[in-house]
Amino acid sequence: MYKYFAEVKTIEELRQRYRELLKKYHPDNEGGSVEITQEINTEYDRLFEDLNEKKQTDKETPKYDYQAENDAFKEVLNKIIHINADIEIIGSWIWVHGGYEYRELLKSVGCRFAPKKKCWCFHYGDYVRYHKDEVSLEEIRQKYGSKTIHNKSKQYAIG
Repeated sequence: MYKYFAEVKTIEELRQRYRELLKKYHPDNEGGSVEITQEINTEYDRLFEDLNEKKQTDKETPKYDYQAENDAFKEVLNKIIHINADIEIIGSWIWVHGGYEYRELLKSVGCRFAPKKKCWCFHYGDYVRYHKDEVSLEEIRQKYGSKTIHNKSKQYAIG
């Protein structure tokens, strides 16, 4: 049924696979093409809708707008995937390590600089802090898991 997302069962897996596919097929990358990227986006949207519908029927936070979050996540990732910086996905956050020369682009897509973590971050919607203490990126990685694209070296390793 799905050519690019055959084994995907969750929205988190979908986003991870989407990011991997973008690194390979995005038109800005060598070997990428507009047609394949459009196919991937169409399939992504269809599967996201199916997974989101399942999540809504499971009564898991039915008031939250997963579609808007999904659209924003895709838009930001598509606009920054080509920059020469490490891009890391932690939970529903996009973290960009380095990339200071792209600060105007990062700001324009809704990223903000986190001075204590010394990197850029994007999160859809309002962020509500549930604790008083500063939490390190390592603690956040341990809680939510992390996938990194090593862009600086042009070695696209997911790790």
